[in-house]
Amino acid sequence: MILAECIKKTLLVCVFGLGTLTLHAQITSGKIIFERKTNLKKIFKDDERMRNSGMELDTRIEHFELYFNDTASAFIPVPPEVEEQGWGKYLTSHNVIYKDLKSDQRLAILDMAGREMYVLDSITKHTWKITNKKRTLAGYQCTRAIWEVNDSTRIYAWFSVDLVPSTGPEGFGGLPGTILGLATEDGSVIYFAKSVEVMQPSQEIITPEKPKKVFTSEELKELLIERMGAWMKPEDIEAMFYWI
Repeated sequence: MILAECIKKTLLVCVFGLGTLTLHAQITSGKIIFERKTNLKKIFKDDERMRNSGMELDTRIEHFELYFNDTASAFIPVPPEVEEQGWGKYLTSHNVIYKDLKSDQRLAILDMAGREMYVLDSITKHTWKITNKKRTLAGYQCTRAIWEVNDSTRIYAWFSVDLVPSTGPEGFGGLPGTILGLATEDGSVIYFAKSVEVMQPSQEIITPEKPKKVFTSEELKELLIERMGAWMKPEDIEAMFYWI
């Protein structure tokens, strides 16, 4: 009787241990839904033309999907149910970004006022400072990291080591896990994961079609400064490339 009870307790401990291991098993492939909040008042606070344009500078809420496995990822905007009309729909970015984690390359498809521009380059490297601050996002414990873009700009990322691939929203990655939260220091742009689904994305989803014409980041910057420099500040053009 005593022996049977000991065996029963041992089995319960083993089952509990297996359940714990399953709960915390590292994820190598899946789909993450991100919600992005963009505070247009903060973004355009120093732009007198935008403040006087008559456009409603509100907080936009948009959604994105990040598909990933251990070798690649694809960050894709979710089309809104009702598409905004006019120039207002271009006040936020809707980049599509594919990353080949094995070859260290990324293809960014930028929506430039309705025209697609392709940037093929190496994956952007960020110099992260990992802190000891924690928070839970989409059910996963995350650690905060900071990228100091320059003397006046910081971007915060929250990554989880439970999701193995070093990727995240937009062009961000380079941390020991997947980024589930991303925000500018002033809160003007905030990405938070709403859900994580363990699944195996198809190759069609994470593999881009080969574009006919591509630029490197520097080539496209030069082109934009040449064509749009009359009404866009160089620092605004530079800031576009923080995200890809």
